[in-house]
Amino acid sequence: MLKKLLGSAAALAMLSSVSFAQGTDQTTPQAQPEPPAQTRDLFQYPPELAPKVDPNQNFTAVDGQVIASGVIGTGVYTGPDQNAQKIGDVKDIIIGPNGVAQAAVIGVGGFLGIGEKNVAVGFDRLDLATKDDGERWFVSDVTKEQLDQAPAFETSEQFTGGIADPGKATEKQGEMPANNTMGTDNNTMGNSPETSPATPAPATPAPAQ
Repeated sequence: MLKKLLGSAAALAMLSSVSFAQGTDQTTPQAQPEPPAQTRDLFQYPPELAPKVDPNQNFTAVDGQVIASGVIGTGVYTGPDQNAQKIGDVKDIIIGPNGVAQAAVIGVGGFLGIGEKNVAVGFDRLDLATKDDGERWFVSDVTKEQLDQAPAFETSEQFTGGIADPGKATEKQGEMPANNTMGTDNNTMGNSPETSPATPAPATPAPAQ
């Protein structure tokens, strides 16, 4: 009887070894690598606008260039004098596919950010006012009332990660104007024959907040 039990135990051990060996011999499928992300040019510059910046040389600023971080947060007023009415603050900048800044997104209305909405205004409707001491702000011929009545510019409904998303724009096409910016170019609020640019700022105190 003992011999039979030992024989049965040995047979089970051999079968287990064979099963384990067969299991370890099976090849585990390897995960397929993810395809690389697609790339494209962010801007399609016209030949006359193509930037020529050599990363191996120091970048030297020239008159007329601006840094976006210096523009964002700047106040927008109805004029350059002390009694000018504040319209709002620049919240963002819209850059066209040709690399040219097309519009400033201005936050208007509300109180302490509550009830505020964003409206995109073409840069052709903004002048830069500068005092002798270097203080700067924007002057616009667009009235606060016009901006209060203008449709809101909802970034999340047209952009993904700061890049225009045509799919989102298509979904909203039937619910809003072709472009929620105000003007003559791409419906941005640009200069019209009846209006003229704001007068450049003289050396006067900054507008009251």
